[in-house]
Amino acid sequence: MKILQIHNKYRHYGGEDVVVDNEYKLLIDKGFEVNQLFFSNDKISALKLFNNKEAFQITLNKIDQLNPDIIHVHNIFYTASPSVLKAAKKRNIPVVMTLHNYRLLCPGALFLRDSKVCTKCKNISLPYHGIKHKCFQDSYIKSALLASFIGYNNMTKTWTNNIDKFIVLTPFIKKLITDSSLNINDENIIVKPNSTDDLFDVNGIIRENRYLFIGRLSKEKGVETLIDAFNKMPDIQLDVIGEGDLLYTLKNEAKQNIKFHGKQNKMFIKNQLNKVKALIFPSIWYEGLPNTLIEAFSTGTPVLASNIDNINDIVISGYNGETFIPNNSEDLIKIVLEFSNKNTEQYGINARKKYNELYTHQKNFENLNDIYSNLK
Repeated sequence: MKILQIHNKYRHYGGEDVVVDNEYKLLIDKGFEVNQLFFSNDKISALKLFNNKEAFQITLNKIDQLNPDIIHVHNIFYTASPSVLKAAKKRNIPVVMTLHNYRLLCPGALFLRDSKVCTKCKNISLPYHGIKHKCFQDSYIKSALLASFIGYNNMTKTWTNNIDKFIVLTPFIKKLITDSSLNINDENIIVKPNSTDDLFDVNGIIRENRYLFIGRLSKEKGVETLIDAFNKMPDIQLDVIGEGDLLYTLKNEAKQNIKFHGKQNKMFIKNQLNKVKALIFPSIWYEGLPNTLIEAFSTGTPVLASNIDNINDIVISGYNGETFIPNNSEDLIKIVLEFSNKNTEQYGINARKKYNELYTHQKNFENLNDIYSNLK
């Protein structure tokens, strides 16, 4: 089977880019012929967001060159635009698109406003609340542009006319999308989790009473609450892996028990996950299926996560981790202190079990193969 992946890369390599790379390697290893068409946002044009003739022609040329059986689209913002979907439709190639975030409904893409979940735009064709509250980059103009884009494509039925199947990462996201203004039929939305490498240390591990955060150091990740909590627990170590806009602010605020390691490679992350008491995931928005969570599960590492919808279906309190009130450092402190005094072996066993059931590369391949086979 011949697959063409289309992906508009982000300026900073992130979770969606990881998924694209993982699925490319996975399909190649299983004998599929996979080609990739990448776009970048080095030069963004507001007008091309709606219709990019250059992207349309590039996609047509790629299709004519490769004659793929299936086109799998991941991100079209901003340079690729809906034009890549229309090129696929012109050549009658089936299209499946993974929805990694909520950009088809929310100008800010995250359903997040003032550090709290906001879904006011979910059920309206033109998300004017996003303009009113400057939800994209704190700009009226940019938010109006994105809101107009969403409204225009809702009106013209761009998504339902040009995409055959949609992939979402969890049942919660499927329900959210099904109940939205996108008007996508339930049977056209498929739940397929991502997968990750198995990072389990087969040589055995001895866990230490310290905690780990992995991710982007930005507001929506809840890192300010995280640092505030561990500043008040000076006898418990927190290791922080990642970079972001808040790095220097957080480093200046952090006490000596908090160690910042910056961006690190997979081996360093594996080594840390196999030693810590738990991963802490303080995010404050409806994240899809963060790679850090399933990496932790692969190593049998429990997770302490924000008690926020979708995430609390992945991290099940009392089973493979515990949950705490989002944006609440005092509740996080309480959970960490309680967890530090527990025998948490069963949490780790359950985390590893969930990884093996849902998040292995083999399971991902089986799911992808089923989706592609039913589209041919």
